[in-house]
Amino acid sequence: MNNLHVGELPRDFLRRRNQNWVFLGLMYASYYMCRYNFPIANKTISERFGFSREEMGWIIAATMWAYAFGQLLNGLIADKIGGRKAILTGAVGTIVLNILMGLGGYFNSLTYFMLIWGLNGYFQAFGAPSVVKVNASWFRISERGTFTGIFGLMIQFGRWAIMLLGGILIVRFSWEYLFFIPSMITFLFAILAYLKVRDTPEECGYNCISSDKNECEEVKSVDVFMVLKKVLKSKPLWIISFAYFCTGVVRHGVDQWYIRYLKEVHQISTDSFGYMLTAFGLPIAAVLGSFAAGLSSDKLFGSRRAPAAALMYLGQFVMLIIFALFSGELLSPILIVLMQFFINGPHSLLGGAAAMDFGGRKAAGFASGLIDCWQYIGAGLVAGIFMGRIIESFGYSGWIVTLVVFAFLGFVCMLSLWNKRA
Repeated sequence: MNNLHVGELPRDFLRRRNQNWVFLGLMYASYYMCRYNFPIANKTISERFGFSREEMGWIIAATMWAYAFGQLLNGLIADKIGGRKAILTGAVGTIVLNILMGLGGYFNSLTYFMLIWGLNGYFQAFGAPSVVKVNASWFRISERGTFTGIFGLMIQFGRWAIMLLGGILIVRFSWEYLFFIPSMITFLFAILAYLKVRDTPEECGYNCISSDKNECEEVKSVDVFMVLKKVLKSKPLWIISFAYFCTGVVRHGVDQWYIRYLKEVHQISTDSFGYMLTAFGLPIAAVLGSFAAGLSSDKLFGSRRAPAAALMYLGQFVMLIIFALFSGELLSPILIVLMQFFINGPHSLLGGAAAMDFGGRKAAGFASGLIDCWQYIGAGLVAGIFMGRIIESFGYSGWIVTLVVFAFLGFVCMLSLWNKRA
């Protein structure tokens, strides 16, 4: 097919593309409802079955490690079968496993919860590679940075929804409904995605929109070995992957520990103004960070992702230094919210736009999987296993210092790719 170049995208194509990413975004947002429901149920499950905090931590670790493994495998699967089939496969898995999680009361076993929630992490890992795989075909390189901001909003919508709905469910109903109701919502969006989402513009009768002829070759029958060779030999992707390792440490290091920090250091309870400020402010700051990173990479840096990401990592570093020097009952929640702006910017940009750029249409799924895998390796290894020991040994000052170090390492990684463009 002849390619559509800049300025030649007809209105009917744009309408069809909007329909595609909206329903794809809602599908992935519902994934988040079946993932962030566990933190809301954490305390209740712990008390109901007599699990310690450490035992609850093993349930969380199980899903993080399974998610990391799933990113690698599922990225290849998405490249092979297409993003649409892959994300629907993940949806079926997460629906079934959330229902089984809600039935955990019949088993009263830590092993059961670890197994089920770990498997849920694996099927959740179909989401990001599938989204990147589909959108690599629907968006030009000059649009992908901006688009990651839009898609970041869709993802945070799922997080907002479960925070609101989950808060009501846990108060008015038993904990099981935190897993049953999101499953039903995900089932609904899976049907809509099946009906409305397509892998490529060509499937809808449009021409390929890339200016690269190789990118417009058939992407359905992908050679797995070609994908492995393309991605694993890419030095920029490995540097981005290590930067994403740093993102995993900082992002999950904050998310998993800030509530306990606020409570133990500043006596801020979960029904206080300070906590509510963070609960509602974090998603807003995350969305704004996604838009800022994406727009600046497209408009200011000519679709180069590294400069925008580097500045975001530098922002993390500076904010964490300020956080270490100045704290207080009101100031600490505000600083945590502001941090999320700089944390989520490179998270959205590198896992989305950079994966599309350097992986291309044929290898976008595995490129996304490789990058995101390292985020969860970092999260499980440092933010999960070692962070508790660091806090026990050095207090929360050790927590902050660890985050500062990895924010700076992320900055150095992106600085080394400053002029690199796919």
